[in-house]
Amino acid sequence: MKERIAQFQKRIRGDAAIIENPTDLLYLTGMHLSRGVLAATKNEAVLYVDGRYFAKASKEAPCDVKLLDTEALARFLREAKVEKLEYDSAQTSCDRLFALQKESEQVELIPKSRILKLERGVKDLEEISALKRAAALTWRGCQHAASLLKEGITEEEIAFEFEYYVRKHGASGLSFEPIVAFGENSAYPHYRAGKAKLQNDQIVLIDVGAIVDSYRGDLTRVHFFGKPHPELQKMLEITQAAQRAAIETIRPGVKLEEVDRAARDVFRNEGVESLFVHGLGHGIGLETHEFPSLKTGNGDGELSLEPGTVFTVEPGLYRPGLGGVRWEDMVCVTDKGVEILTHD
Repeated sequence: MKERIAQFQKRIRGDAAIIENPTDLLYLTGMHLSRGVLAATKNEAVLYVDGRYFAKASKEAPCDVKLLDTEALARFLREAKVEKLEYDSAQTSCDRLFALQKESEQVELIPKSRILKLERGVKDLEEISALKRAAALTWRGCQHAASLLKEGITEEEIAFEFEYYVRKHGASGLSFEPIVAFGENSAYPHYRAGKAKLQNDQIVLIDVGAIVDSYRGDLTRVHFFGKPHPELQKMLEITQAAQRAAIETIRPGVKLEEVDRAARDVFRNEGVESLFVHGLGHGIGLETHEFPSLKTGNGDGELSLEPGTVFTVEPGLYRPGLGGVRWEDMVCVTDKGVEILTHD
């Protein structure tokens, strides 16, 4: 964790920066904190926490620890002679900023959204190992849930069985509320498991994730219970081909938009691109949806892939009134290409 803080300090644009996002604090300190502030200059870092965490943080944090209050933060800025303070514009409250400026009038505030996105976007070996464990347990849990499909079982029951299985085998929680969709419900990309009962000759879409050692898994699979509907079967074959095309493009130096384009080209050639209504994938780690986002035109498309980047590849096609398909895997960029973390 000390190395992560040191790398963050090197990226500070002004004289200092403050971090308040609990997930960013977990990344930098290894501690689960509901409230805290890491204040850092290029040469010093202090974790400010309230009384609930002070004793534990004093023993475990990889930097100095002090009790949190506005005056303490202002004192840090004055003593460090900070003139330019970088902060996460998506996390730091206006109240915090007003209070700091009141106590330290000389400070110029520099907003930066998702201040740690570059650091967290490329995973180290420890993180990749945790993601592999999360992916493996997610895969096993999904297989277990699918094995229980039978006529009359509800979407909610399948979702419960997935959660029970992964928690029993080491998960600390779920990456998100399970998506288990029968029949026409599969046409809604962010559907949530309901009380619908499985019938013969229905499609089943299962999108699930388990958390292991704070890192998250994410996997989507499609099953046909009984006789496959010919159109849905064709949609699944096209979707799997689109995913293969995207994954085959992944290697260091390739731009994200090229990966996205490879999948969309398959859909376009088949005349079904209009049925693909979401991005191709997203970064994954301590959060289910992280930087980068795989979607042309959203700002991340120009990013070149680096070894250690972990993200999902999840093309899908959705036809309201009939059903939908999605096929999702987690992948990790390697020195030579790509490794699929979720696999049969």
